[in-house]
Amino acid sequence: MQPRARGPSRKIERDLRKSVFEITKLRMSGRISEMMRYFASDVIIHYHCAKEGLFLAGVLQGVDAFRENIRITDAEYEPLDMEVLDLLVEGDRSAVRWRTSWRNRGTGYTRTLDMAHFLHWENGWVVEMFEYLDYHGMMALACN
Repeated sequence: MQPRARGPSRKIERDLRKSVFEITKLRMSGRISEMMRYFASDVIIHYHCAKEGLFLAGVLQGVDAFRENIRITDAEYEPLDMEVLDLLVEGDRSAVRWRTSWRNRGTGYTRTLDMAHFLHWENGWVVEMFEYLDYHGMMALACN
């Protein structure tokens, strides 16, 4: 077991926890431009799930590609609410496990999905993010 961070390191970790929580709130409230202020301009986003009807698992680079990906998602699905279940920070790494509800704009079908994001931070910016999504829940949302 590693010793707990003290002093400046502990403050940085506390600030990162707040930032991760804020990112989730901004995402679900549709305030994407505000959310992007946390991401480096050349951020790398890894999607580890197939998103039925949208795009396949893969890698995006840069905030413009990330923003466009969110725009495409939000055209098909309306974000409704969210709950952070777990939020961990250690050094320049953070992980959040959260539950989100979405509505298929075409069918009106609503589904709650579990998601996890792993973020790598440098100088206060997210430089790399890994996303894991409840694929089975997303398939049900996309097909109903």
